[in-house]
Amino acid sequence: EIEGHQIVISTSIGIAVAPDDGTDATQLLKNADLALYRAKSEGRSDFRFFEDKMDAEARLRRALEIDLRNAIVREEFEIHYQSIVNIASLKACGAEALVRWRHPERGLISPDKFIPLSEEIGLIGALGEWILRKACTDAAAWPEHVKLAVNLSPAQFRSANLVAMVQDALKVSGLPVDRLELEITESVLLQKSAGTLDTLHRLKALGLNIVLDDFGTGYSSLSY
Repeated sequence: EIEGHQIVISTSIGIAVAPDDGTDATQLLKNADLALYRAKSEGRSDFRFFEDKMDAEARLRRALEIDLRNAIVREEFEIHYQSIVNIASLKACGAEALVRWRHPERGLISPDKFIPLSEEIGLIGALGEWILRKACTDAAAWPEHVKLAVNLSPAQFRSANLVAMVQDALKVSGLPVDRLELEITESVLLQKSAGTLDTLHRLKALGLNIVLDDFGTGYSSLSY
């Protein structure tokens, strides 16, 4: 207890054992650190022994990070569209924009492999803007009754220019605002900060639709 506040401390431990995991202090500390990050990522308050695949995964992550920084400039991303069907008429009434990364060496990479990384290294703003612009431009050429759904990352709500970015994408593409749906996850609502709520209200005031995506897979509170 410090100055009237209860401080709870937990411990995560990474373990590297010589000589299998290294024969000098530098290598052992590096591998123990990799094991430590694995312990933290898998729940904390636990321990992990170093495994060779941890080093391989770290190298791959670093390589992907470098490639990801260049991928937007090289235009390696592409949008795939998943149809949204009206059950009553069995006709397509919309499409959801799904981004893919066509890596020149690794082939097609799914978003679960690079979206979290882009959030960590601060690239989600630029990538999200490209996705929205490209999708709105494509959708402007679709039949008028077909709506466009685009996912927004929780990290994008920390950007002060999110609303301006949406307005600009609509203006440049010529897509009517009522044909755009922005999908958010429950984690956005869980932040429940004044800034997040203000952004949601400003987006709604533009005249577009806001959709709660993946409800039931997270906190799942109707009160939120």
